Amino acid sequence: MKNILASVVALGIVVGGTQASAQDRTVAMSFGGSSIELWNDIIVEMEPALAAEGFELLTHDPQFRVEQQVQDWRAWIARGDVEAIMGWPINADALIPVTQQAQNAGIPVIGYAATWEGVSAAMLTTPEQDGRDFAGFAVDWINENHDGETLKVGILSDEQNDLTRLRVEGIENEIRENLPDAQIFKLPAISRDEGYNVARQQLTAHPDTKIWLSYSNENLKGAYTAVLDSGVAADDPSFYMAAMDVINEDLDMIKIPDSIYRMAFAFRSKTLAEANTTLLLAAARDEPLEDIYVRPELVTAETADSFYVGK
Repeated sequence: MKNILASVVALGIVVGGTQASAQDRTVAMSFGGSSIELWNDIIVEMEPALAAEGFELLTHDPQFRVEQQVQDWRAWIARGDVEAIMGWPINADALIPVTQQAQNAGIPVIGYAATWEGVSAAMLTTPEQDGRDFAGFAVDWINENHDGETLKVGILSDEQNDLTRLRVEGIENEIRENLPDAQIFKLPAISRDEGYNVARQQLTAHPDTKIWLSYSNENLKGAYTAVLDSGVAADDPSFYMAAMDVINEDLDMIKIPDSIYRMAFAFRSKTLAEANTTLLLAAARDEPLEDIYVRPELVTAETADSFYVGK
């Protein structure tokens, strides 16, 4: 496989510098919902970092409902004390009007893994390339373990926003270009339950589906359970499952000896939290803003220990 440097940007954020006044200032972080544990881990990292700088962090749980995300942003704007808002858009187009409202109120908006009209700066990834690099590891494994076989590949997908859509496109394009005989099945799933259900349906229709790739980790854990429930052993040498992003639970699964959950391509929650904190502080303090780019790292059984959060 081509040499891929799994690197992340070195942010060098210093927490605990100049303290704000005794009266905390306020910023807000908006994710799509609380069911994505990586996002929860990021918030856990951000809260004390911002508190050390004199800022309270507001969060919410729109449960992937666009209308709720917009409504909550309007409520934050109406408070009058929120100095910056950062968010991952459930639907970027739907956030444009409320982003304009924030601007009109003097509140800069920062994008998380996405940008749209009115955003002042963003923490960005390279999702299409990340998807390609991630799938490249699968291609290498398939060539080593299933050379000459025609395989079925299940790709858990989501196309509601640019981040996940481009990750899926990268995964799919890398497989198609390097394994032209593979049969690819795109299986829409966001949550663990959805991952389980689409995998059960796929295994009913195509029980010989042995390669499972996902743009995320929560849905893959559902698919993993469905595969085991179908009678596949957790160390079956013919199966390959991999995800983008990890939490501690995924790391435990990857570390099972000869696990079918073979690897992940993931961002450290600490790295993402540092980038988010840097941008929110700069926005709230009316300092110059620039996009920050981060790249994921390869996670295997050998490297998993360094990715645990809170251990």
